[in-house]
Amino acid sequence: MIKSVNQLVTQRCNSKCKMCGIWKEKFNEEMSPKEFNKFYSHPEFKEIEDLCISGGEPTLRKDLIDVIDNILTHLPKLRMLFMPTNASNPKIAKTFVKRYSSFIEDIYVCPSIEGERETQKKIRGVDSYNNVIELVDEIQNLGLQNSHVILSTTIIPENCNKKSLDHIISLAKYLGCNYSFRISSKNDGFYHNEKHTDISLSEENIDFLKLYMGENKVSDPFFDILFNFLEGKKTIMGDRKTRIECLAGDISIFVKPNGIIYPCINSSRIIGDKKNGLYSVDYRIGNKEKCPCCTEGQIYPMLNFHQYSSRRKQND
Repeated sequence: MIKSVNQLVTQRCNSKCKMCGIWKEKFNEEMSPKEFNKFYSHPEFKEIEDLCISGGEPTLRKDLIDVIDNILTHLPKLRMLFMPTNASNPKIAKTFVKRYSSFIEDIYVCPSIEGERETQKKIRGVDSYNNVIELVDEIQNLGLQNSHVILSTTIIPENCNKKSLDHIISLAKYLGCNYSFRISSKNDGFYHNEKHTDISLSEENIDFLKLYMGENKVSDPFFDILFNFLEGKKTIMGDRKTRIECLAGDISIFVKPNGIIYPCINSSRIIGDKKNGLYSVDYRIGNKEKCPCCTEGQIYPMLNFHQYSSRRKQND
């Protein structure tokens, strides 16, 4: 039963991030609003509760609101709607919140911030620091109880230090919003960054992160699971040896702008398309391939929706 979807609406991007190569690629095929409407009319999507509208940079689509409207027509149980953004279009993000907060339980906007202003500029390739501040202010000033801002940080060696992380935590407190960290990952299916040699964390970086999170009492179930996974301990994702517990393709999926469906951002196995929806096959990642990762985008669906797993029902 599909409960969570990571939906790319475009692969165009106007940032030039060190940890991502998507901005260097040329992508042409994007479903139109009507095609999104038809795609989400497939019956297997009617139980979706968690939807992420992503990219690329989603706000680069001039018809973004029309796209989302057509998707939501078919999601009566949706209660969490996310949009990560590089904050290049704060007004569109504000419109996103105002439009959907009236009938969806929780709306999340996740602007990217990688550290203090100079670090942000170096890592993201553009001077977007002030845009992030503007976006947060725009949304906070709406005064909507069910709208949330999460400063979103991808950690690479360049910002894996006390100065950068302290700045992000202090900024979140000052702005009255939340924050999250994730470790950079490599794959050419989503990030187009397999050849990026300067984004992988060393063991020293990982040790620093563990110590930092403990000292600052950073409470995040994702990090607890990630660090246990890296140490070879068994988690809800299995462990680094077996890697067979992931429920990607079972309770959650990843959809590219052209309607091609994958179990997750790290899988290259196609399990559906815009015409047919999900194929009538056993598409669970644990049955077909070893889980190559432990990512934020899959941890939270497993924490929130593991009870809907078809594998769990088969084992009961």
